[in-house]
Amino acid sequence: MEPLPKTFVTKQESNYRELWFNYYKYPILNVITSLQEGEQETRKIDFVNIDAAIDFFNNLTKGIEENDGVRVYFASPSRDGNVYKDKCGLLTLIFVKTNGVNHLDDKTYYAFNGKTFDKIEEDQARLWVHNYQNIKRNILFETLSDNDRTSFIHETKHVWFSSEQMIQTLREMIYQKGKAGSMVTGFGIRFVSYTNLAYSFPKRVSGTEDRRQRLTIGFTFMNKNRDIGIEDIDSEEFNYRYELTKDKFMGDTFDTGDPTPPPSTDDKAALDV
Repeated sequence: MEPLPKTFVTKQESNYRELWFNYYKYPILNVITSLQEGEQETRKIDFVNIDAAIDFFNNLTKGIEENDGVRVYFASPSRDGNVYKDKCGLLTLIFVKTNGVNHLDDKTYYAFNGKTFDKIEEDQARLWVHNYQNIKRNILFETLSDNDRTSFIHETKHVWFSSEQMIQTLREMIYQKGKAGSMVTGFGIRFVSYTNLAYSFPKRVSGTEDRRQRLTIGFTFMNKNRDIGIEDIDSEEFNYRYELTKDKFMGDTFDTGDPTPPPSTDDKAALDV
């Protein structure tokens, strides 16, 4: 039996991150989005079903090598997919594979279409990302930790997953679909936030304090419209895998790596290509 995937986050921590986002970040985002777009801000992205999620992650990780990974940009186009001057747009995500130790974008970008992620042109991705970074990223500055604000460190631009994290996540999706049958019907991505506490599962992860209170994302299985975790699917098996993970310390489970990964950690509003 396999240990828990490296993108695993405990139920308690997942709930805490979601609550932190909902309490501190969502209200600020929702005010500007409601005023400018006439719509509620986005809280989550749901694939149409588990098969669509597996297909996308399969395609995204095809040919991925040890030093490769996946970058997930925060972006904010309007509902029609365009970007208008001084309009904030709706929060969304853009995925791109990265190559080599420098984590360079391979320039094949994927955006959510309401059911799964489709390819979009680099110029379109650049506009959407630029819009988020210039408007929403700036207004979230006040939600960061005292240390970040004092040091003029800004909100998250994008998050990065190692090839190992992505492959383990895909394997878990395939495993749970086959094992749990009708219990696992979907897969989703949640907008969440690191909290004011350093996450430590199964022991303290280096750099946790540096990430406090910054925007990130979390993955979740779904049963119809309800989010469910690995523990909810099979608690007995989960407990065994949990102990295995702790024993082997295979759970560097900080689910999104570095919130501002290489090659760029400065504040330019652009793709890091």
